[in-house]
Amino acid sequence: MCEMKAKTEKRAFLFGFAALFLCGIGDWLIGYDPPGGEPLIYGISNTAITEVPSWYYILSLGFGILSGFGCRAFAPAMLEVLDELGVPKTSRAYRAFRFGLASAPMMFVSFHAACCIVLLLMQAALRAGLDVQAANDVFLLPVAASLLPFLLWCFLCDIPVTVGYVVLVLKGRLKLPKAAVVCCPLGMSLLAKVLGAVLLAADSKVAFLTACGESWGWAFLCLAFYAASKKRR
Repeated sequence: MCEMKAKTEKRAFLFGFAALFLCGIGDWLIGYDPPGGEPLIYGISNTAITEVPSWYYILSLGFGILSGFGCRAFAPAMLEVLDELGVPKTSRAYRAFRFGLASAPMMFVSFHAACCIVLLLMQAALRAGLDVQAANDVFLLPVAASLLPFLLWCFLCDIPVTVGYVVLVLKGRLKLPKAAVVCCPLGMSLLAKVLGAVLLAADSKVAFLTACGESWGWAFLCLAFYAASKKRR
């Protein structure tokens, strides 16, 4: 592999890592709820979001857009690494991985945009004096209609990428240690949820910091592929 191509791949993976790492910070901003509010929309949010600076959601939206560019950079680089490591394009793991990568850039941008816009609208309505019951009645259907399709789309990206990656790692195709299986969307998400449950049980005020699991799973996936790219013959 020529030196120029290796540098291009390195930049793609490092940019992807940085973009998705920041996307995880954006997840923190979305998930931050000051204490003392009443639950809204079955606990999706609470009335304390009126105390959250609106720029939290605007900055998070910006990170979400950046993550789309990160995915667009690393997705083709990952497939090139698989090709050069000799992973057959006809294998189920390769096809699953490629399927998940196909729409990841659009998924990150659209899901982040939907979450941030919904929160900004709910925040504006509550600040204008809408009470909790009215907020639930007004926002239940729009929130479900806005977020549910993107949540399903998220799983359509995360699940095949995770399954394909785990199979490739366990079969030794990426020449990475078996412990690297956690460096994927659902791997890091699961770890974050376990940690989040522990923090919630301890009544911690920083449990929202575990919201970054999925985004950081993609970020560390970039680092895993960067490591794999250095092991090519």
